[in-house]
Amino acid sequence: MSDISIPGVTASKYKTDQLIEGLMKVERIPRNREEEQLKTYKAQQSAWRDLTRLSTTLRDTAKNLFSFNNPFTEKNGESTNDRAVSVSATREAREQSFKLKINQVAAADSFLSSEIPRDGKVPPGSYSFAVGDKTLQFQWKGGTYQDFSDALNRRGTGMLRSSLIQVTPNTRALLIESLKTGEKHRLSFEDDAKTFALDVGLIKKDEANAIETSLSDVYAPPVSNSLVEFSSTARAKDGLVLEYRISWETTEAGETEVSPGASGPVIGTPPVLEWKGITIQNTPSETALTQTAPPQPKVPVTDPSVVSLRSSRGQAMPLPPPPEGELSSDVSINLSEFGDVNALVIHNRNTERSYKIENIIIKDPKASNGYVPVNPVSVAQDARFTYEGIQIVRSTNSIDDLIPGVTLTLQEPTENQETITIKPDTEVAKEAIISLVGGYNRLMAEINILTQLKPEIISEIQYFTEEERKSSEEKLGMMQGDTTLNGIKSSLQRITSGSYPAIEGSALRLLSDLGISTKSNAGGGVDSARLRGYLEIDEKKLDEALKNRMPEIKSLFGLDTDGDLIIDAGVAFSIDSQLTPYVQTGGIFSTRTNGLASRITNSEKKITQLDKQLEDKEDELRNKYGKMEGTLNNLQNQSNSISNFNKQNSN
Repeated sequence: MSDISIPGVTASKYKTDQLIEGLMKVERIPRNREEEQLKTYKAQQSAWRDLTRLSTTLRDTAKNLFSFNNPFTEKNGESTNDRAVSVSATREAREQSFKLKINQVAAADSFLSSEIPRDGKVPPGSYSFAVGDKTLQFQWKGGTYQDFSDALNRRGTGMLRSSLIQVTPNTRALLIESLKTGEKHRLSFEDDAKTFALDVGLIKKDEANAIETSLSDVYAPPVSNSLVEFSSTARAKDGLVLEYRISWETTEAGETEVSPGASGPVIGTPPVLEWKGITIQNTPSETALTQTAPPQPKVPVTDPSVVSLRSSRGQAMPLPPPPEGELSSDVSINLSEFGDVNALVIHNRNTERSYKIENIIIKDPKASNGYVPVNPVSVAQDARFTYEGIQIVRSTNSIDDLIPGVTLTLQEPTENQETITIKPDTEVAKEAIISLVGGYNRLMAEINILTQLKPEIISEIQYFTEEERKSSEEKLGMMQGDTTLNGIKSSLQRITSGSYPAIEGSALRLLSDLGISTKSNAGGGVDSARLRGYLEIDEKKLDEALKNRMPEIKSLFGLDTDGDLIIDAGVAFSIDSQLTPYVQTGGIFSTRTNGLASRITNSEKKITQLDKQLEDKEDELRNKYGKMEGTLNNLQNQSNSISNFNKQNSN
């Protein structure tokens, strides 16, 4: 049974499988050759894609250095007291420095109730809460404090907020706070909300004795004094606010006729004598008195400091004058900053200005509609600060409408004036320049790897990962002698070593003036790595240039030389102009990649065709050798039969 052989199924005793495999190996040579070519095409396509990616990155980085959004116009804001005021600046801000003193920061109403029972209930009713001119009103069906607080939070998004604070195991306190800062956003309670707020001790009726003023309006002509008495002393601890409106106008000085006055005693006219037609004139009498000097006109006086507060000790404390150039302004003074005071003093020294102080009132900032909070965590107030000596009032602590391109964030009052400085953001500019140098070096490394068969090129690059190193070894020298890549390398080296036009008065014309160069001639010996065109940065020299020569650096990378508002010169402009034809849609790299894509498609089709031919060939050979084996097996069987027949006859 061991001699049974089925062609194409069992191992052939004639070794036809080995014969077929040997013949197929020869037949597969064109197919294997095409497969190797396909691998080469794919490797080249991958290499061109990497080149496109690296070149595009470098081009985009260069374009960023001379575009409208270039980093050299970015600004950075610095404050001498970051805890009190922080500052941010956009590119629209101009370089400047100014003084700022914060008297108070803006705050929102935040009221805490008295202790309430843990299992207490909020009665049903119509509850209305107002924050400034916005009102929240809803119908409450009754429930626990926690349910009421949750309902208030759901409805008061962006307007007010509520929370419960555990005071003791059995008591809580309800905190209701406005989410809007500023005096105009006072928190008030209406309808059943007012009754509820009174019951839980959020607010109470304002029973404090109001301080009245003896006059509500005062007119102060030139060179005059007036006094506005308070009905009682305004104590500093009460935190009261004095408000009034002040305005002034020029008063024309009347034309006063100045009498020359008498120069001596009046003694009359000397007598005249006439005799026989002859008139004799007597000589006037003389006196020993001197001539009286004519009166001198008054010197004009201009003094904007007109209003003062009188302390309980009788001292006058001047209040800030109205802003220069404004004919009228509203004034709000926090009296707690001036101690105990009892009168407003108007002292107009001006000779040609009259002043009006109107709507004089003293009020409690904590009071709202006749009610004050019982336990105020904070009280709605505006931010008040001086900018270069000018009084500024805002309802928010984020001030973005005072200085173009600058946002101030007030955080706490200051005792002294703080200095805010707006200057170029050197860190952003430095990072952009470093990115350009990094992108340039990475592209040059890729070109060196593809065009040179030198393993040391890869070993010299310290920043490669193990995967990048392995990939680079596979494509080392793949495009050796490629004129396109060699041309790009030469052009980029020429760009980074060339001289460029500069703005007037600038001596910064080379990248090396910034501390950026190949350093190929540094040291006493020759470093082959430095001869490959990589750029190096002298960081100390670059930092110094960024600190003092920002406009010159900007012009080095991109400059409009003909005044048409279009950049037409500079290092970054030249790199962009050099690489754009290669990386743009339909550019040189795209053409190369598309050409390889066509070759890859054709090669894959050819391999598919060759595979079909090889399959058919192998089937043909197996069929032929199978028939041959069958014939040989039949012959062998016939031979065996004859041999067995002869043996039987001989016996």
